[in-house]
Amino acid sequence: MLLSRLTPDLLSRFSLSKAVQHCGWLVLLAALSSCGFQLRQPSPIAFKTMFISGNSTISTPLRKALTEQGVKLVESGEDAELQLELLKEENEQRILSLSGTGVVREYELYYRVQYRTKIAGEPTWSLPLVMEGRRDYTYNDANLLAKQTEQKLLTDSMQTDVMNGILRRLSALKKAE
Repeated sequence: MLLSRLTPDLLSRFSLSKAVQHCGWLVLLAALSSCGFQLRQPSPIAFKTMFISGNSTISTPLRKALTEQGVKLVESGEDAELQLELLKEENEQRILSLSGTGVVREYELYYRVQYRTKIAGEPTWSLPLVMEGRRDYTYNDANLLAKQTEQKLLTDSMQTDVMNGILRRLSALKKAE
């Protein structure tokens, strides 16, 4: 009864090759979704308690990231398995290139954080380590507000990259035996 109502035009739209093609797409989607893909997670840090001293722009985001990883931040260095001291933070902007008339065309931004660590039970601090971010951007006086916003975004991006680099280095540290 239903087949008698189907017109040849309708039947040609739902041909066997189209059905196979649609099933092929469904199989491909199912295979991709079941391959076990996961977003990259931060490397686990071997220390359960940590003390951070020093103050910089990345102190607050660093504390938040460590807390999210399950690291307890303590109030004194004696109670911590790992101490992190943020020694120095530098923001720098250098002229990268000039036009023929002496107008700045490009800047290079630097963001550096110098820090050191001390594992509980060890007598000395590590040598100071430096984590650095660097970005270039073009400059034009005609777009002053846009370029200031771009500079701010690039600085924020460098700070995030430096913080992630410090977290990666902290995850590579092992507890003292």
